[in-house]
Amino acid sequence: MIKILDRFVLKSFIRPFIITFIVMVLFLLMQFVWKYIDDLVGRGVEWYYIAELLFYTSATVVPMALPLAVLLSSIMTFGTLGEHNEMAALKASGNSLIRVMRPLIILLVFIAFGAFLFSNYVIPVANLKSDTLLRNITHKKPALNIRQGVFYNGIEGYSIKVGEKYGPDKNLLRNVFIYDHTKKMGNMKVIVAEKGKMEVTDDKRYLNITLYDGNSYEDLFASKPKDRDNYPFVSSSFKESLIRFNLSDFESGDLRKANRKSYTMLNVAQLNVSVDSLYNSFDIRKKEFSEEISARYTFKTIKNDQKKDSTIKKMDNAILTNVKEVERKRIVQNALRIARSNRAYYTNAAKEYDWRHKIIARHLLEWNRKFSVSFSCLVLFFIGAPLGAIIRKGGMGMPVVVSVFIFIVYHVTSYSFEKLGRELVWTAFQAMWTANFILLPIGIFLTYKSATDSALFNIEVYLKPFQKIWGIFAGAKKKSVENTSSQQ
Repeated sequence: MIKILDRFVLKSFIRPFIITFIVMVLFLLMQFVWKYIDDLVGRGVEWYYIAELLFYTSATVVPMALPLAVLLSSIMTFGTLGEHNEMAALKASGNSLIRVMRPLIILLVFIAFGAFLFSNYVIPVANLKSDTLLRNITHKKPALNIRQGVFYNGIEGYSIKVGEKYGPDKNLLRNVFIYDHTKKMGNMKVIVAEKGKMEVTDDKRYLNITLYDGNSYEDLFASKPKDRDNYPFVSSSFKESLIRFNLSDFESGDLRKANRKSYTMLNVAQLNVSVDSLYNSFDIRKKEFSEEISARYTFKTIKNDQKKDSTIKKMDNAILTNVKEVERKRIVQNALRIARSNRAYYTNAAKEYDWRHKIIARHLLEWNRKFSVSFSCLVLFFIGAPLGAIIRKGGMGMPVVVSVFIFIVYHVTSYSFEKLGRELVWTAFQAMWTANFILLPIGIFLTYKSATDSALFNIEVYLKPFQKIWGIFAGAKKKSVENTSSQQ
């Protein structure tokens, strides 16, 4: 009986969990696609690079999709059990809510542990791969695609317009305009030709455009200001002219080549090493700052034998009265200069300290995130399961509305607290765990209410006080009507 019950509950949970998890990953992945659609399209990137980028990105959205899938599937599972009176039958047979939840609690412990391993070993690699691919793709120049009737600006320093492309290979041109911007002074040179031919060299490194029956117009920048009002220019005509464009920028190369690694691409052990290294370099920098500040202020100690020298006199408390009047202005100016220099040095050091603190905080936030996301799966389960048992509604209606609302609250609070951690208002532990600690008591409270068959979401309970008040007014009105009729 026990094994049948556990198998039944697990089967009821796993199916909606897998479906909702896949749907959430695809939904979050579509957000990424729509965000970067302009950077991915039209750059001549091979399809397998795009597919690989989407694959790695789908792994990076798992920490957000997994808690929402746990919450939604738990509400759907226990809501369906309550709606079909299966939960009532289980309780009638002597099984409490905690007993029904037990196999799922064990399963969620394994899921949370798996989520930690995934966050620690898979997501750092996925972040590295996806960030590298996205950066290399977005920095890649658009594909070489010169269309007729449209200005093409993909080749740096040139703007090309072709009136018509014809021929078997569409490489013959008619009405060609080429604007040369290589001198960085605007449209100083224009080449116009009636016909042309476009060919790419065998090694794919150069584009050769041969122009026929054309003219070249170039404005000259006069060195003398008085000659500039004459707007000098050079005009020439040609029967045939060859223009060669370098296509090295259009070579895709290896888009997987990485050149940097941030804190989101490190696991727990690497984060520990990185934080220790950051703290050590911070200590060294503080020591250098202390030594530099101390070196800026020197004090000369008078020895005992020098104190007997009759030329050494006791200085007056008013420092400037001890020097000649003609030197006072120079001394004040030097003192102000030194003070301003020290203040600027201190201000820059303070900004550097703040930057170093924020870098360390982000590493610590990432370290805590790997544990807090796993723990949030358990917290949201203890909220979703009793909520489903209380509202007794399955399917994709009420459970979706309730789970999305709860997840929005969780996501907004966790993001806000994380921002406090980034700005050094809270510690990394407070920033990443406070949202879980707020929702955990709520989950315990809902589990208790559901286990004790509380009428927490029974609308009749909340309407009873109003019904009593309405009954009092209704009774008074009835008596008033009876008195009026008796008097008549």
